[in-house]
Amino acid sequence: MISPSDSNTPKLPAWLGALIPLLIILLVAGLFWFLIDKPDDSIDADTNPGISLSGKLKPGQTYYVFASEIEVFPSNLKNESWDRGKNAPDIRYQLLWKGNSIFESITKDDSLIADWSGLSVELNWKDILGKSVSPDDAIKAARIRYEKNERVEIVVEDVDISSDDDIGRYEIEMDSLSVGKNEIKLTKSSTNAIRKITLRLLPMGSNLKDLVNIMK
Repeated sequence: MISPSDSNTPKLPAWLGALIPLLIILLVAGLFWFLIDKPDDSIDADTNPGISLSGKLKPGQTYYVFASEIEVFPSNLKNESWDRGKNAPDIRYQLLWKGNSIFESITKDDSLIADWSGLSVELNWKDILGKSVSPDDAIKAARIRYEKNERVEIVVEDVDISSDDDIGRYEIEMDSLSVGKNEIKLTKSSTNAIRKITLRLLPMGSNLKDLVNIMK
């Protein structure tokens, strides 16, 4: 038996029922676009307006410094294969400032081109908006205060179980660096097997969105 309430209930047309899921998807997509396409001042209200993400370094300013990529030559300092076999080196680097080791990267196994993101934690898109993670906690890099004639040294090693082997070291004049991406190309020698270093610099006080921008 059909109740009066059942018989009087209006039924949606079939085409409208099929359209509802599509409308929900479009609504969610529009909301996501609205969140990520906000003006910079609404996304990162705490950003220091005095911070510049381009140009030369400013004396007295402290910077995050890290290598986003290191490429090495196919053979070691003795022009022999790495790791005495077919495997590429396990690359790790250190940054030295004023004679002190101030940063050491994680090791990238079996690589002629090793890369690092500059992040110390797993992030999702909400974190990139700078809302839920502190930049000081998330950015994995050395912290160096720049002054005129400042230098920083990078030491690159092939990490082995028995003993680590030198790949090369290079002293970098910070006067030649800029905020953002810096590429340094080197030649092979008896003391150097580093082909290229990509160094990234970001002013202290920047947020995670700034880090994403300099990684482009």
